[in-house]
Amino acid sequence: MIIDLWLEELAVTDEQYRYYWSLLDKNEQEKALGFVQTIHRRRYVASHGKLRLILSEYLGLPPEQISYAEQVFGKPVVAIEGLDHDVSFNLAHSENKMLVAVGTDDRIGVDIEVWNGRVDCIAIAAICFAESERYFWNELPECGKDDYFYRLWTRKESFVKAVGVGLGIDVSKVVSSSTGAGIFLSVPEEYGPAGAWALFELDFGRGISAALTVPAHSYQGHEFKRLTHAADNQ
Repeated sequence: MIIDLWLEELAVTDEQYRYYWSLLDKNEQEKALGFVQTIHRRRYVASHGKLRLILSEYLGLPPEQISYAEQVFGKPVVAIEGLDHDVSFNLAHSENKMLVAVGTDDRIGVDIEVWNGRVDCIAIAAICFAESERYFWNELPECGKDDYFYRLWTRKESFVKAVGVGLGIDVSKVVSSSTGAGIFLSVPEEYGPAGAWALFELDFGRGISAALTVPAHSYQGHEFKRLTHAADNQ
């Protein structure tokens, strides 16, 4: 399985915003209108419009003709009536960043987090970190706490999104290495041994953490691409 990774900015001009809006289906437009804050609405429209443009390159369809279905816990998948395809994707966004992974296995999970000083890391760690992870985090100097926190958080989120269970999993049971290369040490037993999952940390510079999780047996490599559509230059 070859995985393509697309990183994009979500700040768009008014003209670009109108274009991305035109690509969305009715459900997406209704969801966009449900956002109270304009910035969140614009980011949603930009991310889902750009997602459609990305997927159109793999599916050979106009972006506005792409349809989605949801798995049991709400993970979206491409749904094309009467047309066979093997395209799977996962979307993550944080602040002004958007990350999409595209491959051929629907067990793809990706997460990106822009570090945010307003996040209550202590409260989240108390619920979401394993005891060994909390201990290691607490022993770190202050200058290393943010990096470790977001590194673990994106790993856990990418795993949850790969297995497609949303909030239906205790992420404190998704435990990964505290030092060295990122690997899963344990995961909930219903998802097999930890070694059945490949974990990759993605380097987008300080202040941004990102991770990708895929089934280990089907992974061959990944490529990183930048999305450059003509619409972005209008």
